[in-house]
Amino acid sequence: MTETIHIQKTERFDVVVCGGGTAGFCAAVAAARGGAKTALIEKWGMLGGTMTVGGVPAPALFHAHGKQIIAGIGWELMTRLSEQGFAQLPRPPFTAKHPQMAVEINAFQAAVLMDDMALSAGVQLHFHQPVAYVRSESGHVDSILICGTNGLSRVEGKVFIDCTGDGDVAAMAGAAYELSEELQPASLNSVLVNAQARPQNMQAIVEDYRRRVASGELSPHDIWGGDPSAVIQGHGRGRGADFRENYSINVFSNLNHVYPFNGADDLSRTQGEIEGRKSIARIVRWLNEAVPGYEHAYVAACSPQVTARESRRILGNAYMTGEDYVNGVCPPDSVCYSFYPIDVHQGDENAPLDNVFLEQGRVPGIPYGALVARGFDNLMMAGRIASGDRRAQSAYRVQASCMAMGEAAGTAAAMACAGQIGVDALDPALLRARLNANGMIVPGLSH
Repeated sequence: MTETIHIQKTERFDVVVCGGGTAGFCAAVAAARGGAKTALIEKWGMLGGTMTVGGVPAPALFHAHGKQIIAGIGWELMTRLSEQGFAQLPRPPFTAKHPQMAVEINAFQAAVLMDDMALSAGVQLHFHQPVAYVRSESGHVDSILICGTNGLSRVEGKVFIDCTGDGDVAAMAGAAYELSEELQPASLNSVLVNAQARPQNMQAIVEDYRRRVASGELSPHDIWGGDPSAVIQGHGRGRGADFRENYSINVFSNLNHVYPFNGADDLSRTQGEIEGRKSIARIVRWLNEAVPGYEHAYVAACSPQVTARESRRILGNAYMTGEDYVNGVCPPDSVCYSFYPIDVHQGDENAPLDNVFLEQGRVPGIPYGALVARGFDNLMMAGRIASGDRRAQSAYRVQASCMAMGEAAGTAAAMACAGQIGVDALDPALLRARLNANGMIVPGLSH
């Protein structure tokens, strides 16, 4: 049987960014500011990715060893939010532990400002229109199909940037990628309200929690690390949240583990969403029963998706290793810095985080080649799917690094379009100079 698929319309752009998270937002704004006609394709109705939709409103890290190492569009967003009273920037001397160095933001207001910045730059937004198909041949992406309420539409472009977080577009295009046999656990974030401040006997609470885990009433994955004090008054999450904010605390910000979870597999995603909600429900029931002040607490909001820490890593023209990362290696074509400890969450809740902290003075660079899909002339990637091994990815996946990678990719895409060349042929030295002129902090150029 022959089946005809109707394409509602065709749109043509210079740069097509797929995924509107922290990397995709910066990529699209950078490309548009660089003079490229730019589309941003987003499956949800809000920009920001893990920072907003995913319920982790704490971008990190813009500073390292006492100085700022990431600026550009991402930092512009942070400072404008701060000026409006919707962000708390880290304070000098910028030497606190990494959880305290994140920028705490109001996620809703961040989404509003991101809309404004994107539209002001001339980005054409496509909300609620996920990528359904990629047309690719001989290392060149011709177009994508996106699915919306009116059906399928074709989007053609000169350069495509995959910022989906799971590498969906690159995988559909036939790009090579790595996917580890065992992946880090994911998390589902939610906001708990109607909790009241009460004196707590934490020893008794911990003992009760552990008894319930041992009996099977609670799962070891419900609170990673097995420390229930982390969900009481926001303890353990950087500066955390407390009862001053209308008795509303985001107690589940990255504090549960959904495991196993593969963001690149539809069945695993479906099962993970169900288990993630069950996990939160179990903890709320326990809080209602066992923790004074939480008798009538309930979940007022929940992220619409379980957020993965890792899935596909797209192979590029350069490849970052965990060893190079912790040694602070900056390749000659580095377009930005990244800074965060190696941070591998274990599936075994009795095992500690696999952390390796970078020694004083060591700040690694992200090479341009890690943002260009191997064997392609017009396919790039930015964010946690950039080219590197599992240990390096556990560090460069954080939001500030994703913002910097996104801006670099978007700027490169616009330059390639203007020069009518492939992104694989772009001179990294020219890109680095442009990024430096645009206000990014570029290894070897910016001070």
